[in-house]
Amino acid sequence: MTGSRSGEGITVYVWYGGRLAYPDALPVSDWQFSWDRTRQVQTFDITVADKDGKLAPWLLEDPLGVGGSRLQVRYNVGGAGSINLGWYRITRPSPDERWHSYRIDDAGRVNPDSPVPAGKKDVLVSGGATIRVQANDLAVMIKADQLLAPESPQGANPTVVGEIRRLAGDIVPVVAAAGVTDRPVNKTLIYERDRLDAIQALCKSIACDYRMNGEGQLEVYPVTKQAPVATLKGGEEGLLVKVDREQQYDGLYNRFVVTGTGTDTPVRAIAEITAGPLSVYGPHGRVPTFYESNMISTRDQAYDYARTMKDTHLAGLTVDLKVTCLPIPHVQQGDWVNVGNPVVNGQAFTLAGMVKAINQPSNGTVPGPCTVVVECSYTDVQTALAGVDRG
Repeated sequence: MTGSRSGEGITVYVWYGGRLAYPDALPVSDWQFSWDRTRQVQTFDITVADKDGKLAPWLLEDPLGVGGSRLQVRYNVGGAGSINLGWYRITRPSPDERWHSYRIDDAGRVNPDSPVPAGKKDVLVSGGATIRVQANDLAVMIKADQLLAPESPQGANPTVVGEIRRLAGDIVPVVAAAGVTDRPVNKTLIYERDRLDAIQALCKSIACDYRMNGEGQLEVYPVTKQAPVATLKGGEEGLLVKVDREQQYDGLYNRFVVTGTGTDTPVRAIAEITAGPLSVYGPHGRVPTFYESNMISTRDQAYDYARTMKDTHLAGLTVDLKVTCLPIPHVQQGDWVNVGNPVVNGQAFTLAGMVKAINQPSNGTVPGPCTVVVECSYTDVQTALAGVDRG
């Protein structure tokens, strides 16, 4: 999918209880997707231009009601086919109805104590409705279906992916993407009330995360570096419009303080960043973060954990690129992409990063420019800039 595309848009069908709740594609007049790895549940909003006023919901079980209706969304790529963007649960419809009053002939009609003359009657005719529909991906149903009591892993030899399937399998199907390495899970683990929190914690334990894919499945995917699925670059056949970036002071720690409370006398250890722009001796200043655990009982254990916190923090430093580009419906949050043409002093270079967030609005019924936030490793940025003359 490159530049100079036309005829793109979305098709939305509404389903209820496994059947089409409305026979035709919804008359959507504008729409917006928003995906973000920092959120557990993703959003999809549409405006339905209901010219007959038949779709404005009254009851929970109405096609656009909140009693279980789901939106099936496809992205049409010109004349080249379509891409499934996913299934979304309707969570908030807001209809704005219009009515027109007419006075018509009705021979023989009597209207006692009414300003309406005899032989006439007033009728109301629908002027249609505009229905703003807010929807969420099916993770919202996992979030709502809380555990009735704390649970632990089930079965003789439970695994992480197996437990995710058990926790979510009767709500949505679960699949594992390429690169996911399953492993046994500790049977003493306890899941509290929030089912989705438990799933997310299980994912993190194998360096993964989850997302709802285009088929309505909960997909477990690795957060380690993967092969890029797209290149966002400029030029005649490119996708890129512009690249911005931002930095944030909050969360840039350089002191990692760990306290172990596993003995009568607490133990403490500190690991510090002593070189580079975050050095405790440099202009950044001293910014500590703290961790306490009763699983730590010796100073060596505390220091090992503090050093791990430091190393993890440094490895996790990123530069967020805010990319404006043509629509990329084949890319999801968590995918890896190449971002080309960030220009420094007239020189171009390419960075690889993970997609953190995507915001895809429409311009009426057609897609507008897409905004993508790409997390690039700070080390990769340093390496790339090392070979660039920045003046």
